[in-house]
Amino acid sequence: MKNINNKFFKIFILFLAICGVKSDTCPTDSNWRPTPASSSSPVSPPLPTTSLASDIVYGGNDLYYMAYWSMTDPNNLQPVSDVESEFSIAIPAWAPDYFLIVAKQSAPALKANTNYQFSFDFKLGQVLTQGITYSNMTLSFYQPGDIGYLLWSYRAPMYAFTFTGDFSSTTYKSKTINFSVPIDLGLSTLILQVNRSSAMGYDDTTIFYKNMKITVPSKPVVTPNLITKDSELINIPKASVSLDPQDLSTCPYLASDLVHWHNPSTWPNNVVPQPNENITIPAGKRVLISPCSISQTSIYQRIVIPATSELIFADSNFTMNIKDILVQGKFIMGTTKCRYNANINIIFHGTKTKVDTIAPFYGSKGIAVSAGGFISVHGKQYHNSWTKLASTVWSGDRVIYVQDNINWEVGQQVLITTSQFKDELDNQNEVLTIKSISGKVIEFTNPIKFYHYGGKEYQAEVALLSRRIIFQGNDESDQDSFGGHILVSGEGQFAGIQLKKMGQRNVKARYPLHFHLANVVQNSYISDCVVTKSYYRCYTIHGTNNLTLTRNVAFDVNGHCYYLEDGVEMDNTLSYNLAAFVHTIGEPAAGGAQTGEVYIENENLTQPADSASGGFYITNAYNTIIGNSASGGWAGFSFPNLEKPIGNHKNVEMEPQAFTTKVFEGNTAHSSGYQWISGSSIYVGGKLLTDEDSGLLVYYTGRHSRATCKDGIFSYDPSTFLWMRFNNTKVYLSNFGIGHWGDRVEVVGLEAYDSMRPASLFGAAWLSNAIVDGQTGNILSKSQLYNRQGFQFYDTYVTTILSHITFRNFIQNPTSVYPDDDNVVIIALTFSDLYKPQFISSTINITLENILPAQIIGHKIVPDSGSSRFFNFIDWDGSLVGTHVPTIVGSHEKWWSYDDSKCSYNNDWTIWICEKGSKSVGNIEFWVPNLIIRGEQNEGDTFVGSVSLFGNGITDVRKTAITRNAGITGITSTGWMLWLDGGSPTYLQVWAAQVAYQQYIFLAIPYPAGTTFTISTENKWAWQNAYGFNCTLASSAAEVRSSNGTKYYFDQTHLFVKIVNPVLTGSPSESFNRAGAKIDDVYWEYIYHINATNPNVSPNQDGFYTNLSYTLPSSTL
Repeated sequence: MKNINNKFFKIFILFLAICGVKSDTCPTDSNWRPTPASSSSPVSPPLPTTSLASDIVYGGNDLYYMAYWSMTDPNNLQPVSDVESEFSIAIPAWAPDYFLIVAKQSAPALKANTNYQFSFDFKLGQVLTQGITYSNMTLSFYQPGDIGYLLWSYRAPMYAFTFTGDFSSTTYKSKTINFSVPIDLGLSTLILQVNRSSAMGYDDTTIFYKNMKITVPSKPVVTPNLITKDSELINIPKASVSLDPQDLSTCPYLASDLVHWHNPSTWPNNVVPQPNENITIPAGKRVLISPCSISQTSIYQRIVIPATSELIFADSNFTMNIKDILVQGKFIMGTTKCRYNANINIIFHGTKTKVDTIAPFYGSKGIAVSAGGFISVHGKQYHNSWTKLASTVWSGDRVIYVQDNINWEVGQQVLITTSQFKDELDNQNEVLTIKSISGKVIEFTNPIKFYHYGGKEYQAEVALLSRRIIFQGNDESDQDSFGGHILVSGEGQFAGIQLKKMGQRNVKARYPLHFHLANVVQNSYISDCVVTKSYYRCYTIHGTNNLTLTRNVAFDVNGHCYYLEDGVEMDNTLSYNLAAFVHTIGEPAAGGAQTGEVYIENENLTQPADSASGGFYITNAYNTIIGNSASGGWAGFSFPNLEKPIGNHKNVEMEPQAFTTKVFEGNTAHSSGYQWISGSSIYVGGKLLTDEDSGLLVYYTGRHSRATCKDGIFSYDPSTFLWMRFNNTKVYLSNFGIGHWGDRVEVVGLEAYDSMRPASLFGAAWLSNAIVDGQTGNILSKSQLYNRQGFQFYDTYVTTILSHITFRNFIQNPTSVYPDDDNVVIIALTFSDLYKPQFISSTINITLENILPAQIIGHKIVPDSGSSRFFNFIDWDGSLVGTHVPTIVGSHEKWWSYDDSKCSYNNDWTIWICEKGSKSVGNIEFWVPNLIIRGEQNEGDTFVGSVSLFGNGITDVRKTAITRNAGITGITSTGWMLWLDGGSPTYLQVWAAQVAYQQYIFLAIPYPAGTTFTISTENKWAWQNAYGFNCTLASSAAEVRSSNGTKYYFDQTHLFVKIVNPVLTGSPSESFNRAGAKIDDVYWEYIYHINATNPNVSPNQDGFYTNLSYTLPSSTL
């Protein structure tokens, strides 16, 4: 009878719970409060002295099958459902004599000369016939990039070991082998090659494996050498080391004027509302909600907090299941001075819908705070919210050391970010659970699977993913990627909360935590929160200024994460935040080298820029961005170009792209930029706009530039020009590090490691005070899958100064075919004849460490490319090329050798090196009717003549080809002879594009005897042709050369003209100057007009004098 009563009692309690009736009783006395939760942490067991052996297990879902003869069918290898580690392989009739079992994910990192075990159980599905046996197997580790070639060509494994065993039984037999690798193996793929005595016969057969694993041996836990700082050169700022001050006497649940939710007298009609009702907090009341006030299991439909009311939560453990909350008054769950210690779980329910169930424009399944409302949610502070490794971690380790003090707890989850380049393609981010912790040392419950680098150059981030207060979508949220969301249009303060399964995929304004059209906030922030498994973004600032986001973490996020939405968001602060493992929505943007792709808003991509999702998406640069880190993503930091704001602000008169960076200081990005050939970890580029006809958003992913100016107002006035500035930045495991398409940029203080290039900078660009290291100690980066280059000088109209840079560890890649494919410090862009370099590149104060001479410059000789022929730069102190005097570097052609005593050819670099002296590098363009037409685009092999050096003692031919594409670059204050294969023209123009102050080009052109000339100059855009003149005839070529450019001379063989630009004065404004190096501006446009007539010789129908002889002017000129 007693058992029956207990049974009915339990059924009754269950019935009460289902009906939303509490099973316990809350006191209604106004002075009663539930006992506040304790801030104490669980007691940690002692740290281990020995790290246990650990297994990396391979089951059927971790492997796939490969074989010759078109036998690679992925269905051949299948898991056996009732045993997780067991799998079968179906061997078809007439299969080849071996096949491969390939791991889908990277192998564990293996330390050299360490004893590992590889083991498995094996059995036959049938007894083999026809004398066929499984003779042996080979355990191998290959470079991941070689896997696709193995069936068609030989690729040497990084390590291989062949072993025999009993492989003839139809019952499981165990096999264990011990192995050690001779070198550290970082990034590799495990392959088990299964060999048979011969090809299979006419029977289909099956084999089985289970318990396949690599065992990492146990070892003593010994404190390693710990790094003492996270950077060598730059300063990466960190958050304050102290916890936020607390005053528990101010806790909101202590107020004397509170009324209890569970007290009937609080509510109209003296009835406590039920979960299935729409509940409105009574006007003018401050209501305290306690764990016993509500059902912990029922789903509440909707709660409205009117403007004069407050809902205050007790600091006690409880769960609330809710669909919608509208805050017009105040929602309080802890405050700045009273952080709650309770485990509070708010679970949002609701299926995917477009209906606004919270309130109009506020959506469903979440909390909305209207204008004038206030929300405050503060959980226990765990500080630091993220840190970095203090030493490298290997596969199988269970203990890590971190750099900063932390107060994390046993049982909490921790993220260790990847140390691998291609984050999305090979996910090596790991989430582990704390088993014990002491100071800066953490032990985990499970072994670490992958290698995580913690060297002197850079260190993987380590972040806490757990918080005591959790806001999350319900379990069904995964079905439609439709989680909860928090929208704040008033003031809001959030600290110490976890947001999990939040955001609603492709639904605008439905993000995990979102300040929405809040204008200029006065006292709002998001601090030390964490977003995990987000369906759509993490933290959003939309139409809101003066907001602070600090010390937050986000991991496993779809779409742009830290998101400034419309382009009007300014004066916000994003500091000390971490974004990791950020995914594009749909296929990642790719496309051509510079053009990229175009994406248009649609139901599956409502913000087309999410095709290039990254950690930090900054539509207006005028914000303070300091001390943040971005791991993974299409880019870590994205600055898209917006000519106008979008969305709710599309009619605002503003040009967001014209604003420069307010502060960009001490930020880090890694493991990104690889999904597009021109991608970078910090990307200034792309273009986002609203199509005027359709009203849809359109995103162009590729090359679109910006001109940053004072106050964000575009101007052609140089006095308004501002440079985008990136200070104390770190990039590693990146494609192009910092990628900037714009008019002006400065990168000062940069550490770049293990990246294809540290930066790709357009416009007037200065990179200074940097370390660029091609190969660190990170064994995952020691791959031939991508090359490392210190910097690529561009091919036209991009001015670059490199100063105070240390280049390290550019090690020859034996697989490189061309010099500019190798691991070299400086390369040129040499593919084009249409785009040719002027004098646009300079270096000064360069240091080289552990770099062989052959790896300093990689210049590819491309005969039909003007960008190859005219490759040049000035090394202003000779520190890069080793001359230690100002030096001109020119391409492979002897055209650059203006003086045998001052020039030499470097065979390793295939370039000329010349003492600069009083010379410089300049550029002119010949425009010749019917031959070289300005702006016309022609193939690179349309050769029409040459330009040769003359004078200064030159007696041999030192020339460069010219094509129908205009533009010649060479050493100035020397003689240049123009030779056109089809004859000299009756008329041509010479644009003195880049002939600096006190520099000149002594131009000679052959003409038939008796030719007369009219030569004038035009300052094209000047009022009344200021500084233009008519040239007069001199008495000798020497007189022309010594003149101010107003003379010409014809010796009956050559016309001599001195090309100068008299407009120039030598003012600093006529060049780009940084750090003692300079690049002369291109002047638009000073033009010489040359007209030739000859009474005795007629030109051909195209206007050329033909039948001339190729003769250099005198070497004494």
